[in-house]
Amino acid sequence: MGIKKTLALGVASAALGLSLIGGGTYAYFSDTAESTATFAAGTLDLNTNPVEVVALNNMKPGDIAVRSFQLKNDGTLDIKQLSLVTDYTVTNAAEAAANTEDLGGHYKVKILDASYTSGSIAGHVVQEVTFKDLKALSELNLLTLPEFSGGISAGTSKNFKVAFEFVENNNDQNQFQGDGISIKWTFNAKQGIGELK
Repeated sequence: MGIKKTLALGVASAALGLSLIGGGTYAYFSDTAESTATFAAGTLDLNTNPVEVVALNNMKPGDIAVRSFQLKNDGTLDIKQLSLVTDYTVTNAAEAAANTEDLGGHYKVKILDASYTSGSIAGHVVQEVTFKDLKALSELNLLTLPEFSGGISAGTSKNFKVAFEFVENNNDQNQFQGDGISIKWTFNAKQGIGELK
């Protein structure tokens, strides 16, 4: 063979070898798979019953009014933090002179234990505080109360039982005749800390 044919044959052989090597790099098994996941956030849904503002009218010093609030967790997450924020307004009787004292300081909230059903509240009071002092707090941590320790599990409810007392202080309280006091309570619920799922 001539030198030209030999060179041409060598170049062709090299090109064929390179194409086989190059082509071989694309000849491998492959597969793909997709994984999908759905993440849904849980919910906190605290409902109270009754939901209206508590109005204390036509009370005289020494009177006590008992009320029960049902705190229900309609969410999917447990409530692990629960607090109470208090606000109130005093309505001064139209014919009376302006009060020299805050009527909220003459009313006490007596928090009752879970075993109270009716009748005398003696022996059932676990904590008491005036409306004035309760309003001054940024919030009252309800988890410090035995019946709320552990919070409120999802789908369950607990009762918050209280007695409102117009305190008889054995002094002249005539400035409050005809006055009314309306209490607004806000219950704040939070979840617990995150957990490994």
